[in-house]
Amino acid sequence: MQYDLVVKRTLREAQGILWANLPPASNLPDAQAVKSLRALIRTPQGQQVLERGNDTALCFVLRAVNRILSDKDQPDRVTISRLWEVLDEPELNRALGIRQNSRMILGRKNRPLDDLARRTQALAASGLV
Repeated sequence: MQYDLVVKRTLREAQGILWANLPPASNLPDAQAVKSLRALIRTPQGQQVLERGNDTALCFVLRAVNRILSDKDQPDRVTISRLWEVLDEPELNRALGIRQNSRMILGRKNRPLDDLARRTQALAASGLV
């Protein structure tokens, strides 16, 4: 299986679900967004990637997303906010081949992709995500 392709596709789809939840349109309610994201990550392919994927920056981001979605005790709005913190990084978008627009980068400071990978690894190791 091409794990890297599955990781990229899954992360793009997760970002798409979050974008559908953004105000003012909010076409997707919080509960439905979280449910859709959990279903996306928990597909057989998604689980295989989480277990067997290479230790790349993108795979660590996907693992962080899975960790956030695993916490069923937090409110859906908190889950979505935590996911935005992970999935709305300019370096991640560049790695996924997504062009930045001004809406996506307001208030963000740039960090190299390898720094993103280190931060994600550290968060995952500490159990904070």
